[in-house]
Amino acid sequence: MQRILIASDDEFARELIRLALGGLGAEVRCSGCGEAMESLCARVLFDLVIVLRTAPFFCGRELIGRLRPEGLRRPAIYAISWQQAERTVLSLLECGVDQYMTFPISLQRLRAKVADNLTRMRL
Repeated sequence: MQRILIASDDEFARELIRLALGGLGAEVRCSGCGEAMESLCARVLFDLVIVLRTAPFFCGRELIGRLRPEGLRRPAIYAISWQQAERTVLSLLECGVDQYMTFPISLQRLRAKVADNLTRMRL
């Protein structure tokens, strides 16, 4: 079974995204950002990590390397945030984020992107 991690310090936002991804045939786990997320990713290989903030990517800790073991293409990493500045988006994509979306987010669009990503990973 494929695994998805939703990381956010905002419990309401985590739960909203978790419910939107229900029924995709994947195990969905939730955690806070920061150490909780990194610790969980060190123990479990996820197929997709969705982070509902941009700050963890810019704190100088090389988050992508901590979430995605070297030499692997997974987990795919999605970032969702209120930031819409072109510079922020480009920086995230350059550091290794696979998909960037902004709030307010279309849950249908997110679900479709996640479903497509999981299908491609199965092939």
